[in-house]
Amino acid sequence: MKFKIVLYLFLFACIVLFYQIFNTNKILNHQDELIQNQYQTQLQLKDSLAKLKRFQDTFAYFSLAGNSNIKEEITNSSLLEKQVREQLLTMNTGKGLKALLKLSSGRFLIDKVKVVNQEWVLIGFKSDKNWGQALLDYKQQASGDFDFNVIRFFEKSL
Repeated sequence: MKFKIVLYLFLFACIVLFYQIFNTNKILNHQDELIQNQYQTQLQLKDSLAKLKRFQDTFAYFSLAGNSNIKEEITNSSLLEKQVREQLLTMNTGKGLKALLKLSSGRFLIDKVKVVNQEWVLIGFKSDKNWGQALLDYKQQASGDFDFNVIRFFEKSL
């Protein structure tokens, strides 16, 4: 009788151990899968950050503030950029943009301005029916105002 009890206890202990081994294996596989997924996500995020950094470096290079070559030539680049932006945005009050670009009918307003360097500025403009972009050349006059000349522009309908 004692032998049968010991045998049954041994079999029960073996069954419990096998159950724990299989269950632990499932848990470890699940944890490993979660770790692998997190690692892949981390790699994707690092890659995205690297792409954004390259984009930011390129974007900064094509600006007065971010280009070190221009910084040496222009000491007060942020003030120059602000003045160019303000004078361009004052064209919204009159018909300055329409006269400058010789646009089709409608009232066009400048909504985006990007000063590329000490000679060029990019603008984005739109109306209720059309939108467009333009590359302008600018030169500062002795009075402090700027002369804008159109290098190239396009206009598309919405």
